[in-house]
This record gives sequence, structure tokens and C-alpha cells, in this order.
Amino acid sequence: MAISTTSTGNLSSAGLGSGLDVNGIVGSLMAVEQRPLTLLSKKEASYQTQLTAYGSLKGALSAFQNTMQSLSNATAFQSLTATSGDTAILAASASAGGGATAGSYAIHVGNIAHSQVLAASGVASLQNPTSTGTLSIRVGSGALQTVTIDASNNTLGGLRDAINAANAGVTATVVNDGSATPYKLVLSANTTGAANTIQITNNLSAGELYDTVAGLAQVRAADDAAMTVNGVAVNSASNTVSSVIPGVTLTLAAGGDTAVTVANDTASAQAAVASFVKAYNDVNSTISNLTAYDAKTKKGGPLLGDFTAQNLQVQIRNVLSQHLAGVGGSLSALSQVGVSFQKDGTLALDNTKLAAATSSSFNDIAALFAVQGKSNNSLLTFVSSAAKSTPGSYKVDITAAATRGSATATGAPAVSTVVDGSNDSFSVVIDSVSSGTLSLPHKTYTASELAGALQTAINSSAALIAAGNSTTVALDGSGKIAITSQRYGTGSSVATLTGTAIIPLGFSGGETGAGINVAGTFSLNGTTIAASGNGQTLTGATGTAGEGLQIKYTGTPAQVVSGVDGTLGFSGGYATLLNKLAASALADGSALAGRSTGINSSLTDISAQRARINRQLTATEARYRAQFTALDTMISRLNSTSTFLTQQLANMPVNNKSSN
Repeated sequence: MAISTTSTGNLSSAGLGSGLDVNGIVGSLMAVEQRPLTLLSKKEASYQTQLTAYGSLKGALSAFQNTMQSLSNATAFQSLTATSGDTAILAASASAGGGATAGSYAIHVGNIAHSQVLAASGVASLQNPTSTGTLSIRVGSGALQTVTIDASNNTLGGLRDAINAANAGVTATVVNDGSATPYKLVLSANTTGAANTIQITNNLSAGELYDTVAGLAQVRAADDAAMTVNGVAVNSASNTVSSVIPGVTLTLAAGGDTAVTVANDTASAQAAVASFVKAYNDVNSTISNLTAYDAKTKKGGPLLGDFTAQNLQVQIRNVLSQHLAGVGGSLSALSQVGVSFQKDGTLALDNTKLAAATSSSFNDIAALFAVQGKSNNSLLTFVSSAAKSTPGSYKVDITAAATRGSATATGAPAVSTVVDGSNDSFSVVIDSVSSGTLSLPHKTYTASELAGALQTAINSSAALIAAGNSTTVALDGSGKIAITSQRYGTGSSVATLTGTAIIPLGFSGGETGAGINVAGTFSLNGTTIAASGNGQTLTGATGTAGEGLQIKYTGTPAQVVSGVDGTLGFSGGYATLLNKLAASALADGSALAGRSTGINSSLTDISAQRARINRQLTATEARYRAQFTALDTMISRLNSTSTFLTQQLANMPVNNKSSN
């Protein structure tokens, strides 16, 4: 059969010269060549499935850790409730860890605290322009604020707004009583208490506003709250009283008699235990599903046979199966609070047994789950621990108590001191922060009053308030004024007292004082552990068994004894141990992180292999096409030659010789 050509030796497309299906042949051959890509895709899909499974495992473990971390705080198990018998008289609330103890308290509220209210005579208009000048306003021992009145605000409404904008500790309002002169200025102190009276210096020019301020009269006196608690008299400047019953806040509303009952919040403790059980079951379920084999479907989870996941599950279960050492209470195992393993590896909670445990051993529940530190010395208290802090009984040897920076005047102030514009200003540096220029109110002071005025002035410094610095100022045994920082340690200091007020105060200006940090060591099982002090806090050194363990020593230098000052029992409960385990499992460099890194590395290798194979396939396809195109061309030429020869032979003359 002859095949047409467009030109000798050149085909317009593969197969046109010979009828050879070059595309089909090359396609079939390439399908075989591409089998390595199919295998890579299957392997890639498997790795991606594992990577997703590890992501699910990490997510579940992270959620588990968050719960264990919150339950590592003893306050989750030590909540208390405070209930008032009559909320119309007072409301009460208790804070966990605040030192509250269960009990009943008889409360009599004589009167509640009030803020002072001043009111002026009425004027006819809010907008009548009148006096200009300044007002100076102070509430109690607060900062003195100046209010400027000029042509832009010299009306009653402008005065009201200017006072409110000054943040002087008062709220100004204008009340309309409907009379011929209805608009009355009313000033209310923002804080309650007998000491928080409103003090105003009227420097306005003569006119209606001057007369209004000058005519302010008291309509309600500043008053302290008066109450008794179990018969003990208590006064408070505020209606919120939080220091009378440790850990309990009382909010006074009216006079009368009632009772406050403080009780252990067993419901919150039981909820915390239930949260612990749920958190374990959730993470255990995730691991089990990822590593399980379903005999019915004959399919395994994406991490079936994975050692990392299975080992993590085993480690968690091992922690829960152990008895705790050093907890120092009646509880040392989960079974004692109704938590037990089931045959399927889950935890079950016996609520009846848990309720009995929280009722009989409420104070020991926290030690079973959370970090707990108990000291036999009231001057030594547990603060916190770190992941590497080893549970045990630590002996604490304090060698130096922390002190506060204090500067005492060179001489004593006079029995009576007049402070006026010539000797009222000063500045001081407290804890390395300058107070800025401050001033004492002008009046005649006794030595004790002068110390009190100095303390008020220092503690009203905006710079010191912003830095969290404050002082106490008192007369020492010889009648000299001593300024003491409220901080402890080497960060505590009093220095650089300057100004016109220092001479009547008895200071020369060169007086300074700095605090020192607490110093001491721990010891565990006979091994001494170095520790560093910061203020009153002593912390175990890095690399030791007590690394990160912190205690607070509140004793004075005179209370430090030679040798051991106390013993601290430190334990970490189940939630603490599991929090550490989860944190370790999720950390960089862990087996879990290593598996994820290894899979990602394998996926990167697969991508590189795919790119390399694709390059090879491109070259292979090009070679096949070239070869079969050449074959097609050769067949086409042979067909052409065949056709030509056939035609030539057909056209040759026939020799018709007759035979004799």
C-alpha cells in the first residue's frame, strides 16, 4: 500500500508517512516509565497522613498540657465560699489562697462609709460669665490640683467642667432645684472615709463664681464605716473591707446585724478533679484512635505500630499509676479520691467517693494534684517551683535577712515647725527613681505631724506611683525622721534629699540608705544547694536539685538563727507531673518533634525525586518521539521506493518472442 508524502523524507506529523501510531506508542511507553511517580505519590500520601496524625496528637497533647498546667496551681482545689446571711446589709466573697479559714463570723454594721458632699447657693444662669482666676483642690492627703478659670470657661457650667477635667478627686455637678436661682454647684468626694475631706483654696476674682465657691457648705459629712466582727470593733474608710477576715472581702451596704459563713468550696474542688479525668480521657482517646487496628474493617490508624505515640501513652499511664511521695497529707493515690483505670485504659470517676474525700480531706486534695510547699516556720513560705525542682524535704539555712533601704535625718525636727513658702519644697530619690519637686502643706506641725505630712507628700509623687515605689516615714527612738522604702533588697534605696524643706525636717541632704537581699542555702538529702537572693525571695541555683525552687523569708536580721531556720516540704502532684511530661513531649528536640521533622524531610526528598524523575521522563519522551518519528520517516521512504519500483516494473516493455 502506498502512503502519500508531502515531500521526500519529511512528514508533516508523526505517522503521516507510514501509518505508524507514534503518539499511541509513545503514550503507552511513557505510562510504563511513569510508574515510579505513582509509587512516590502513594508514599507521599502515606507521609502526609502520618504528619496530619502527628498534628492531631500534638493538638490533643497541647490541650492536655493546658489543663494540667491550670490544675498544677493549688488554688484550683482550695477555693472557699463566703456567704452573707443578709445581702442587704453586706455581701461577702472569699479568695482562694488568701488565708481564709472555714468558720462563722457575727457582723454588726453600725454605719457605712460616706464621702463628703458640699453644695453652694443657687445662681440664675449656667452661662453667666463672671470671675476668673484659680482654685486649688485637694481631697484628704491626695495631690493638690489647680483649676484655672479664664474667659473661656468663667461660667458655672465652665467651672463644673474644669473641676471634673482636673481629676482632683471630686465630681462636680450642677443641680436644678426649680427656684428663682435654681443652679447649685455640688462637689462630691470620689473616695469615702472621714479623712477624705474636700479642701479648696479660692483664688478667683470677685464675682458670682467666687461667691459660689466661697459659699460651699457641707450637706453630707465624710465618714468611716463602723462595724464589729465577732465583737471586735473595726473602722474602715471604705465600704469594701478586705483585711478584717483574712481572704474574705466584705462589701458593706447598710447598717444592721448579720453573719458571714466561710466554707470550703468542695464543689469547685470536685469540678477540678473531673476536669483532670476528662483531660486524660481526651488525650488517651486521641492516641488510641491514631494507633488502633480495627479488626472488622481490617484497617489500622495512621500511627499503628508507632513507638513514639505508644510510648507517650505508656508514660502518661505510668504517672497516674504511681503513688506520690512527700505530699505530706492523707492522700497519695488517685484511687483515694475515686479516680481509677478501666479495662479499656480510660479513667472513671466515682463521684460518691470523691465527695467523701473532699469532705474529710479537703486540705489534702490540692497536694494530690498541684504543686505544694509547706514550711514548719511561719517566716518561711513557699513561693513557686520550676520544671526541674526536685520534690522532697528541704532544710533552709538563712544567713542574712533582707532589709529595706532607709535614710535617717541627722537631727530631730523642732517640737513645733512652721512650714510656709520659704521652706516647703523638697525632692528625694526612692529606689533609684526621683520623686520630682514636692511640697508640704503650709501649717504649723508637731514632729509627728511633720513625718506624716512628709510621707503623704512622697507617696503622692506621680513618678514614684508610676514606678510602684512608696515609703513609710516615722520618728525613730531619738525623735529623728526616718524615710524607709517599702521594697526589700538591693533595689531598695533612699537618697538625694534636697530642697528648702530638708532643714526643718532635720536632714542635711547627705543621708542615704540601701537594702540587702536575703541570703542562704537549701539542702536536700544531706546535699547543700546554692541559692541566690532577690529581695526577700531565695531561689535554688540552676543545675541543682532545687533549681527554680523559691521561698520567701520575712524575718528580720534579729530573727535569723545559726544553722537551719526551717524545713520546707515540696511536692508535685499528678497534674504537675503530667504538665512536665507534656511540656517535655512537645518541646523542640523531643521524639515527637523528631518524628515530624523526619517526615517533613522525607516529603522534601520526595519532591526532589519527583522533580528529577519528571526531568528524566521529559528526556525519555523526547527520545522515544525522535526514534519513532525516524522510524516513521524510514518506513515512509521505503513505501515510496516500493511504489516507485512497482510502477517502473509495470511500465517495462514485455518481450513477446514466439517460440519455434
